[in-house]
Amino acid sequence: MYKHTAEALVCLAHTDRLKESLCMHIRKYCGSIKHLETGHVLDFGEAEAVISSTEGALLFRVSARDISTFYGVRTLLHGSLSAIAPISDEAIEWLPAGAVPFGTLRGHIQNGQRRTGGQ
Repeated sequence: MYKHTAEALVCLAHTDRLKESLCMHIRKYCGSIKHLETGHVLDFGEAEAVISSTEGALLFRVSARDISTFYGVRTLLHGSLSAIAPISDEAIEWLPAGAVPFGTLRGHIQNGQRRTGGQ
C-alpha cells in the first residue's frame, strides 16, 4: 500500500502528555486521528503517521505513497515536536522500517542505541 516507510524514536520525559499535545498541534493538517491502544494514527490521505509512546520515548512511524508526501509528513512531525518540546535538530534519526510496526526501533532500544531529544 505505502511505498516509503520509516521510523524514529525520540527520548523525552512526559511522553503521554507530549503525544496528546503533538496530535492537537498537527490535527489541522490531517484528515483524521484515530486513538488506538497501540498509538495515535494520523491519516493524511496519501500518507499515514503513527505516534506511540513508551516510558521515556516517543516513537514515530511514517508511511506514504510518494516521496514528497513522505518527507512532508516527516518534516511536519519534526517541526511540530520542536515547537512543543525542547529537542535538538539531531534528536530525530529516521530509520528504514520493516513490516512489523516499530520492530526496527525495538531492535535499536534493546541494543542501547537510543537517541536523546531532551528532558
